[in-house]
Amino acid sequence: MRILVVGGGPAGLFFSLLAQRAVPSATVHVREQNPPGVTYGWGVAFSESAAAALRPAAPDVVDALTAGMSHEQMVLGLDGTGVPVNVGRSHLNARWSLLASLERIAREAGVDVEHATAAEPTEEELDEWDLVVGADGVNSRTRKRFAEHLAPHEEPGTNWLAWYGTPKPFPPSIILRNSDHGLLMSHASQFSDAMSNFTVEVGQETFDRLGFAGMTEDESRALCEELFAEDLDGAPLRSNHSPWFRTTFLRCAHWTHRNLVLIGDALHTVHPSIGSGTRFAMRDAVYLTEALAGSGWDVEVGLKEFERTRKPVADAFQAAAKRSIDWYEGLPGRTITHPTKFAIEYLMRTGRVSYREFRRHNRDVVLGYERDLR
Repeated sequence: MRILVVGGGPAGLFFSLLAQRAVPSATVHVREQNPPGVTYGWGVAFSESAAAALRPAAPDVVDALTAGMSHEQMVLGLDGTGVPVNVGRSHLNARWSLLASLERIAREAGVDVEHATAAEPTEEELDEWDLVVGADGVNSRTRKRFAEHLAPHEEPGTNWLAWYGTPKPFPPSIILRNSDHGLLMSHASQFSDAMSNFTVEVGQETFDRLGFAGMTEDESRALCEELFAEDLDGAPLRSNHSPWFRTTFLRCAHWTHRNLVLIGDALHTVHPSIGSGTRFAMRDAVYLTEALAGSGWDVEVGLKEFERTRKPVADAFQAAAKRSIDWYEGLPGRTITHPTKFAIEYLMRTGRVSYREFRRHNRDVVLGYERDLR
């Protein structure tokens, strides 16, 4: 069995180690475009339910990824007033340490990882490998090369985001500030003893009013420090290749071509607001391994089974993600004045949490809000 995995992110590395453990005699080769130890971004999160879903496939891996920072509450803040709510435990890791752990465990299993090469597979290479897995992210060259067969559909978001880090410790937080420039948003969360995520999000009109399009990355970072000075308490924002970007909502009509299959962000995306895309991608790896193992590693049968079993689950999660995206993108056009109402609406935005359920876990918060309505 010869398996080529294009992309050394969470999806590619997790699948490669699962496949190598399942078929120890196989040749599993990973191609990653970044040099060793180089990655972009800051911290990534796993909810307890996500960790529980991944754990049966590789308990030691999931234990390693959930041994660090964890939180059970988040804070929904509006113009300096924070509303703490119970949301269940989430585990956070620095993206670079998560990738280092996955690569180390994959290598220990026997996987060969090649860095600093971005060569997407060709039709000829599909003949050279028994299975080719495209796990090269939202900007996947593999998907673009085989687009006529995979029929991807990309829907760009309207809000702009910049993913920074900061040494100020933040519980998982959504911060909203009404300003003369429009609504300012941030997603913040501590992922290590020394660092937190701090992602700034603004609508198009606010983006234009503040002139971000004409700024350098460092100028944008400095202005965001100023805009959120009250929340940062003097702490700096730090960049790690942190340009402005818009999320892309991606899905593919076809998941496979011959012996090629896409997984993770190369295949379909979600949104940071409903949980890390990392866990979504790693679940793809689990489903793909199980489908192949169930078919006796008959690639043609296994790939069909992967799409049959994974697609309904992934489609439902993407539907929730789309509702969350629409809610976020509607915020800049609204006036939001009540912190608790905002907190309740935030937790119910995807339709997966009912008012009754939210009330059961956050009774004091809801009772205070209901008193305000009288």
